[in-house]
Amino acid sequence: MKKVLISGYYGFGNTGDEAILSAIISSLKLEIPNIDITVSSARPEETEHRYSVKAISRSVREVRRTLKRTDLFISGGGGLLQDVTSLKSLAYYCGLLILARIERVPVMIFGQGIGPLKRRISRMLTRLAVSGCNAIAVRDEGSKRVLEEIGVRRESIVTADPAFLLKPVKTSRFDDTERPVVGFALRAWQGIDFASIARAADAIGERLGGTTVFIPFHQGRDHSVAEQITQRMKRSAVVVDEVDLPAEVLGVIGELDVLVGMRLHSTIFAAMQSVPFVPISYDPKVTEFAMAVGTMEPVSSVNIDADMLVSRVENILGLSSSLDGGLSYPIEDMRLKARQNAVFAKQLLKERRVLGIRFDALEMDEAADSIERCIAEGRPHLVVTLNAEMMVMANSDAAFKSVLEKADLLIPDSIGITWAGKLRARVPGIEMIDELAKRAAGKGYSLYMVGADHGIAEKAAAKLRQKYPGLRIAGAHSGYFTKAQEAELVAEIQAIKPDILLLGLGMGKQEKWIAEHLHTLGVPACLGVGGSFDVIAGNVNRAPVWVRQAGLEWLYRFAQRPTRLKRLLALPKFVYLVIRERGLM
Repeated sequence: MKKVLISGYYGFGNTGDEAILSAIISSLKLEIPNIDITVSSARPEETEHRYSVKAISRSVREVRRTLKRTDLFISGGGGLLQDVTSLKSLAYYCGLLILARIERVPVMIFGQGIGPLKRRISRMLTRLAVSGCNAIAVRDEGSKRVLEEIGVRRESIVTADPAFLLKPVKTSRFDDTERPVVGFALRAWQGIDFASIARAADAIGERLGGTTVFIPFHQGRDHSVAEQITQRMKRSAVVVDEVDLPAEVLGVIGELDVLVGMRLHSTIFAAMQSVPFVPISYDPKVTEFAMAVGTMEPVSSVNIDADMLVSRVENILGLSSSLDGGLSYPIEDMRLKARQNAVFAKQLLKERRVLGIRFDALEMDEAADSIERCIAEGRPHLVVTLNAEMMVMANSDAAFKSVLEKADLLIPDSIGITWAGKLRARVPGIEMIDELAKRAAGKGYSLYMVGADHGIAEKAAAKLRQKYPGLRIAGAHSGYFTKAQEAELVAEIQAIKPDILLLGLGMGKQEKWIAEHLHTLGVPACLGVGGSFDVIAGNVNRAPVWVRQAGLEWLYRFAQRPTRLKRLLALPKFVYLVIRERGLM
């Protein structure tokens, strides 16, 4: 089961952010069965109750403790990376991104808005934090431009706000209310004139009749704004209370005839339900969305002109009534893009891409299960036990890189691969052989072993049979053969039809050999296993457990065989190439 930690502005009573969280959770559960989700929240108990997930506090200590057993860290949607509301908040969210990297957890920016970033230190901090992310999905083109302008070289993908996936809870709050129902979703902001809005709301009511409604999107804060405006109004107005869930707020907005929206997600909610809206822009994100759906130019939140606002409401209501079926916003494409956020998260949980090579993010059980699925399918599969040396080789050997790109399964074998892919554990080839032998003995799979010096494969086969009684070894052959003997070997394997072929011809050579003969052999699971037969046979000692746990098995092997120096030098080169790829040099 994959464990995901989601961080964002959650548990503060902000409807927009809660809508994002609700959509992230539902889309992840839909895309990734049996996912284990934890949310960092200001009110963990409330979040657990609302969304049926685990929740923790927002403290850095608690987040770090949870990261240690997390497979993917998601920096949730919304405008987390901006310094308009607070530099302290920006530092917190950037700090979590950096902390996740320190804990070697893959990181995804999930349909997020970026900016504005007005301070130089904000741009530097954001560039440092975001550059190390494994996947960057932003909700609009403006956010992509901000990242490019501050020097983030890692590619960002424009998706859409996750809230587009939210489904409304239908209400009948305004069934018996005089029409038109004009809704306001406003917030406090520097330069906004509540008196002008009160005059505009009164004028709209006088000209159009109907009902004026205020819809708070942030508990406490927006309710106070609504009260300050209604106290200045001559006509009565309704302030919507007792609406907790984002889906319920979405349902309320769906009942309006027109919305005057300052809160971004109020305008998103309106567009989702073809409710005409007049956007009031206090932030570039509101303007960006209005442009994306092709509505009228937003009204500036500074020095709002009451007459102009009344005119805008009348015009958009008139336009809506003149169109057959009313206004319709082009949001289906945005819904499709919003779904892509969860697809990218799924890909991160399943695979990684380093130096242009895709490999599978698997632990031992998952890798063995995948190989069993290969056997069940019956068609031939190339399985690579990938290490850092192979990645360096592929960087200069186009033919070998092509083999890796066409492999069906690439298992992270070495400590270098786990470091580059930010994986929690590696799957050593020799342990993979042991696991497959155990499963083969229990399920009747047959193995064919090719590799090492004369007699070594047979000796290794005998050791495996001794350890796992009932194990079927269909054949064993040394790794030294002439061209004529090679043809005979291929014919023999083809005739015997084993379920698994273990090939130990040495890194690179074995993968190319399998790729060349894969379809002729017809073996469902073909694995390159390097020098594992020598270790299984007892001819070569494996590093002690404590050395393996410390990630120093490569150094132990070098101490045993100093002739491996050339191969050892590939490791610092690999580290250099990875750091350069991440844009940190």
